[in-house]
Amino acid sequence: MTDRSSLREQRRSEFVTTAMRVFDRKGAANTSLRDVIRAMNHGKGVGMSVFYYYFKSKDDLIDACVRTYLASYVDNVVDILQNPDLSVQEALDDICPHLVRAIWKMDVIFADKANWYNYLSTNSNVMEGFVRQIIDPLSKALDRWLDRDDLPQTQLIQTAGTRTVAWLMADGLSSIVSNGRGAAGNPQIREVVRQRVRESVSFFSQLLGLPLKPPAIALS
Repeated sequence: MTDRSSLREQRRSEFVTTAMRVFDRKGAANTSLRDVIRAMNHGKGVGMSVFYYYFKSKDDLIDACVRTYLASYVDNVVDILQNPDLSVQEALDDICPHLVRAIWKMDVIFADKANWYNYLSTNSNVMEGFVRQIIDPLSKALDRWLDRDDLPQTQLIQTAGTRTVAWLMADGLSSIVSNGRGAAGNPQIREVVRQRVRESVSFFSQLLGLPLKPPAIALS
């Protein structure tokens, strides 16, 4: 990466960090571009033309924020899957809380369900990117668990292979985030999110032929 492109990425990152801080307080829907611009440079602000040099619009900035935030969760999930000491249940216990925290962050960014579903429908590649990035580490983790007899050699695994099963599981993990966001505004949101996790874990149990327990999820 050249110095010029590195500087550009650094500046974009500053906008994203600042925007996320403002979104945390006000939500994306209630945040104007001017709010973000005024918050830049430790509250000293920048010119509107500076913003448009790095981003096309507020939607472009929101997209960068979501991608940046989800990328950090992808890294956490990959680290967990690559830990050779964890069993299937232990890996699941570690991964699910990260995904639930991602739901909570999306709940902050998008103040209403319509905004979230709008975003997913026009940016489906965001969740697809999440799925693609965890396929290899998840497939390798499945192979590792099979080799040490932590997983049974089910008909599905024998017929389809671990990579196909990894795709199915990754899609299930991403649905915890995308479907969990639908709980926004529900007075029983905590129970709804826990139910999403239970449904996904039940799906994984069927896929793997292994009884798995839904992890305890602390929601505040």
